[in-house]
Amino acid sequence: MKMAETFVLVHGAWHGGWCWAAVINQLERLGDRAYAVDLPGHGMNRADRAKVTLDSYVNSVAEFIERHDLKNVVLAGHSLGGVTIPGVAAKIPARIKRVVWVTAMVALDGQPIMDPATSPLAAAIDSLPERSVTIEMIGKEFLDGLTNDMTPALKEYVMSALGPQPLAPLLAPVPMAPYFATGIPSSYIVCEDDQTPVAGAPNWHPHFSSRLRNPTLKFVKSGHEVMFTHPVECARALHELASDD
Repeated sequence: MKMAETFVLVHGAWHGGWCWAAVINQLERLGDRAYAVDLPGHGMNRADRAKVTLDSYVNSVAEFIERHDLKNVVLAGHSLGGVTIPGVAAKIPARIKRVVWVTAMVALDGQPIMDPATSPLAAAIDSLPERSVTIEMIGKEFLDGLTNDMTPALKEYVMSALGPQPLAPLLAPVPMAPYFATGIPSSYIVCEDDQTPVAGAPNWHPHFSSRLRNPTLKFVKSGHEVMFTHPVECARALHELASDD
């Protein structure tokens, strides 16, 4: 009999652990255990957004895993969650079985996801409330790409639930070398209809996925917000990746 897998799910920008509710439900139906973490300044985590950093993201997830004494964890991150998960795996490698990027950002070693020198948002960070940016500030093209396969009702719900995103984690250099040094297997869930704009590239795959080392790939016919639009397929992909050798 197949052993139950243990998943820890990390949300992306503007989201909270709440966004994984339907996926968790589906994973549990498959016999697995799954947890979603509210990163500092998101969801029910009321940390001061002006003081949130990438390190605080990493530490919060690692501490959650250690506090619950979770082992053989399949650690998955969606979108901006992709910059948090490698740091967690490098910090507590003995507890991590596999790391999965769910249509997520993969940084180049030592580089930030957002270039502080060229981003207007980065330049304005100190003048923004709580050093954070709302989803509405990103612009119509981004929003249209983010929600391209949502019904109007689902789009209204999701947009109303999103909170401000601290900018500091986007501007922090992301160390990838320590993660690669662990040898923990990597996977990438490709959302084939993801139309969210990516600077310098037409698509998230292979732009981001190619930065991983020999990742296993799963393809889902979905837009970027796969947790909402295709939770069954997302859970199945996670479940199947967890069993990969």
